[in-house]
Parts: sequence; structure tokens; C-alpha cells
Amino acid sequence: MDEIQLREEKKANMIGTNIKDPIFTQSQKPLRRNIFKNNNPETMFDLFTKPQIDDLTVFEHMKGLNGRTGIFAKHMKGATFMIPTPRLLDMVVQMIDQIQMEDRDTKGDLYEYLLSKIATAGTNGQFRTPRHIIKMMVDMVQPHKNDTICDPACGTAGFLVASGEFIHGNHPDWLHEKEFRSHYNSDMFTGIEFDSTMLRICAMNLQLHGIENPNLIAKDSLSEGMFFTT
Repeated sequence: MDEIQLREEKKANMIGTNIKDPIFTQSQKPLRRNIFKNNNPETMFDLFTKPQIDDLTVFEHMKGLNGRTGIFAKHMKGATFMIPTPRLLDMVVQMIDQIQMEDRDTKGDLYEYLLSKIATAGTNGQFRTPRHIIKMMVDMVQPHKNDTICDPACGTAGFLVASGEFIHGNHPDWLHEKEFRSHYNSDMFTGIEFDSTMLRICAMNLQLHGIENPNLIAKDSLSEGMFFTT
């Protein structure tokens, strides 16, 4: 979110205007990553755990945005900050800061690696499809620019992300078209998932891979009350 605002601030500075509806107000500046990462561990931990700025913590500010910065914030409801100590938080922040995160591919690769370490297979009937199998299936289907893609049990969004990566790898010229970019960011991808934690992970995965506003549905696709229209 801080990167989004930094990008908008850079655009505004180039044309001599102020950004509209900022993610972080001037008083909320201490909640921004490029600011709080320079604090000592105890001060930074307090920003995450003790309401200070506009009666908000960094984490509560994220939860309150409700989709204004993409799909991830919309699914933050119910999330809990679980890093237990200032030292561990500082280690996480500083290690991430050392990674070259300028492009979508690096962020996506990092997130996919973290997902591979989540030991949830078999919990509530959840089994993650191996990434090489996902890639093979997407390569066989060959998504087209006018397609809409739905995964009725999306989990961490492996199939949706792989479909997006297929387009980036094979048809990058499509992304130069304004109409297709709008379709890609908002209409092309739909995921259905009953597990709220998985849905939150899914939303972050898609956003880090450049899919800004996919249609994510918190439902059990096998329930009797779930209907689809085409």
C-alpha cells in the first residue's frame, strides 16, 4: 500500500498536484512502511500493536481500508497480527527490505515460496495442486484475451495466478490495450473459496501478481445455495 501511494505521489509531483483520497494521510505518515521500517524494534512493534496514530495501529489501518487499495484489504476482516516480539518483527521487516521488490515477478516468486511452506494439506479437505501440474493444465487450455476464468475451489489462487502468468509470458502485447487491462484487472478472474484464511492468502497472491480487483467469492461452491449464471 505504501508503494501504491509512493507511485501516486510521484505522478502528482510530476504534474504539480496533490493526490486524491490518499491511503495514508499526513498524520498517518508513521504507519507507512518506508517510515516505520527505520524505527527501533520496540517503537515499530508498538506501531503494530498499540493504537497511536488516529487511534490506529499499522495492522488496523490495513483492515480499515476495505478494498480501497485492491482486493486484499477487503479480505483483511478477521485477520490477527501474530508476530510475538519486537525482535522478530524487526527481522522480518529488514529481511524483506533486502529483497529487490521492484517488480511483480520477484514479489510473486517470494509469495509462492512462502505458500509452499504452509502445512495445510489435508486440513478441511484442502490439498494444494502442485505448481508444475497447474502450469501444464494452463498451457494446455491456453487462456484467450476474451476469456473469463473461474476456479470454484481456488485456495491460494494457484490456477488463477498461473493463468495470469501465461498471458504475461505469451501475450504481453495484450496488456498494452486499455480495454484488455480493464478486463484483466477486474473481470477476467473469479475465485470461490469457503475458507476465509485461504481467501485472504488468495487475494494477496493475486494482488502481488498484478491482478488488482479479481472477483473473489466467500462461498462453498458445492453447497446447495450456490448458483452460477453464464
